[in-house]
Amino acid sequence: PVRSPSALHQHIGESTVALVAISEDGDVHVYCTGIWIGKDEILTAGHCVAREEGADPVDRKIYYVVQKEVHEVGEDPAALHLAKVTAFDEDHDLALIKADKRGVPGLHEVASLAEEMPGIGEHIFVVGHPRGAYWSYTEGTVAAYREESVIGKVVQFNGTVWYGNSGGGVFDDSGNLLGVCSRLTRIPNMSLFVHLDSVKKFVRDAHTPSDIKE
Repeated sequence: PVRSPSALHQHIGESTVALVAISEDGDVHVYCTGIWIGKDEILTAGHCVAREEGADPVDRKIYYVVQKEVHEVGEDPAALHLAKVTAFDEDHDLALIKADKRGVPGLHEVASLAEEMPGIGEHIFVVGHPRGAYWSYTEGTVAAYREESVIGKVVQFNGTVWYGNSGGGVFDDSGNLLGVCSRLTRIPNMSLFVHLDSVKKFVRDAHTPSDIKE
């Protein structure tokens, strides 16, 4: 069902995490976004977990925070939580992170993968952390679907996103996940999200034992 604006914002906000890093001075800064797709699994963009091109980031430690643990831009969060990378797809710019079960911060919303994609011009919704502005919401439209790009099929989003939105989700008006923020473009207010088809295949493969995949 279509959610009211307040219910939609609450759902996608609680389905979203901030990926953070700790500087040598001990300061915490947010650099990417992630989406809960299970009680202890977070989906994000591959470039958010890869230290360098061509390197395999699986097993790399990642820190994240949830919405209730931050208040103002520039303030350190009340807590940090540990996770590690469990799956990585450089070609489609996707990664899966497994949260340490001992540190998962209580109950949270989980984003369901949409059954179908909205039409061109339909409204879609994004939440992320542009330039460290925790949990910033924006609304836009589907500008186009592109079959071929450097990361395969993409959703072209017409709306404001910026550095820090990477890895975050774009949602329909029911709060279902449609894609993952991957690329800015040189066109004002235009960005590219990994298409739902690539997300579904990545998640499915990540949960399929390697001997079966082979």
